[in-house]
Amino acid sequence: MAARRQTVFVTGGDKGIGRAIVERMASLGRNVVFTYCTNRSGAEEVMRMCPGVTSYACDLADRERCRSTAEQVLERYDGVDILVNNAGYDSDAVFMKMQVQQWERVLDVNLGALFDFTQAFAAGMIERGWGRIVNLTSIAGFTGAFGKANYAAAKAGIVGFTKSLALELGGKGVTVNAVAPGAVRTDMLMRIPDKYREPILRNIPAGRFGEPEEVADLVEFLSGDKAAYINGQTIHINGGSYLH
Repeated sequence: MAARRQTVFVTGGDKGIGRAIVERMASLGRNVVFTYCTNRSGAEEVMRMCPGVTSYACDLADRERCRSTAEQVLERYDGVDILVNNAGYDSDAVFMKMQVQQWERVLDVNLGALFDFTQAFAAGMIERGWGRIVNLTSIAGFTGAFGKANYAAAKAGIVGFTKSLALELGGKGVTVNAVAPGAVRTDMLMRIPDKYREPILRNIPAGRFGEPEEVADLVEFLSGDKAAYINGQTIHINGGSYLH
């Protein structure tokens, strides 16, 4: 009997770290599905480069859209084996000037969508007795970040979620881990003006920014059988800029 082909679901797979993860998973011969919000051209480019990969337009702040997207994926495939909650969103302001809408949207995208997709796909993992959930948090969830109280709070929340879910699913063949990137060469980093980005670089012992493909390397490992005894952990990938 042929082995079942694994299905991977990645949020925010149209650019940056998410795109690197999608391309890596596709290169391993897995079914890969990813979401994007408004970057349709980026999503189409990924699908051209990786034939067979599927995408869904989904505003992750829209809870109903998240749930309906999950339902469509489960109708098309016989379950999701590897879930990568990658998508991140920031809307910066110093706290005393931060609008309620900024706070709520950042938490909805970074935490709300994580809840919806994890709950939708974890049931099948439990039933099959195997699954991998990898959540992308951030160095900001550990160090804080000026003007990013909403983002740092959401990313710290992902760590607590990861630990709690690992306790619940660890005996069912499902591992739940988090990856905490530092400064990685993505659109989010490159939007920072040079005068603020240069001090970040000086604080990295490795002397450079990370690359999205290096984060994909770590996600690939955590999603495989060799990581079966790693559970509930947050693994930092930051060139030494944060030591815990």
